Amino acid sequence: MNIFPLIQTILYTISTALLYPVVILLIFLSIWIVIYAGGFLAEIVKRKQYRLHGKLSDFLVIIYKKRSLPLEIKDKLPIHIAEYAKNLEDIINSRKPFMEEKIEDLLQKKEQSLEKELSRVQMIVKIGPGAGLMGTLIPMGTGLAGLSQGNMAQLSSNLILAFTTTVVGIGLGITAYFFSVVKQQWINEDRRRLALITEAMTRK
Repeated sequence: MNIFPLIQTILYTISTALLYPVVILLIFLSIWIVIYAGGFLAEIVKRKQYRLHGKLSDFLVIIYKKRSLPLEIKDKLPIHIAEYAKNLEDIINSRKPFMEEKIEDLLQKKEQSLEKELSRVQMIVKIGPGAGLMGTLIPMGTGLAGLSQGNMAQLSSNLILAFTTTVVGIGLGITAYFFSVVKQQWINEDRRRLALITEAMTRK
């Protein structure tokens, strides 16, 4: 008994069943990336406003003496950095046991939250082109099946869907890659600021 036709039929059924989820996924990712682009542009504008007159390291002595961020520095740093400094100040002022461990935990949680936001964009760098490729190959399979039956209309409609999903998937990957590169630079800068603030406020 030749089971190859049965296996071929099963695989064909599975692949054609994945077409609609793939298309829906591409549409969802396209909407998400547009919304994310709006927030990304807003963050660019905010970070231009948050520029210090000089480097943060120039204010370490002030931070060390006050054990907090001065207002002239706090207003020039991103909000999440200022919130971290406030939480760090609360831990230091509480003087409860295991203070160093709590400070380390606070710093690690903050760094993890920054990386978590970046990982969402990095996922689209891989998922976008992958879904686009699936959206290309699946319609081409059904289109070739229609061509074997002389159905040219089915072939042309499937080819249109195949090429559009390719373009959308590659576009998502390129856009997400650009966002991830810039976001990584921002995270590196924020982590350096967190380390400086933590060192200045906790040094004995």
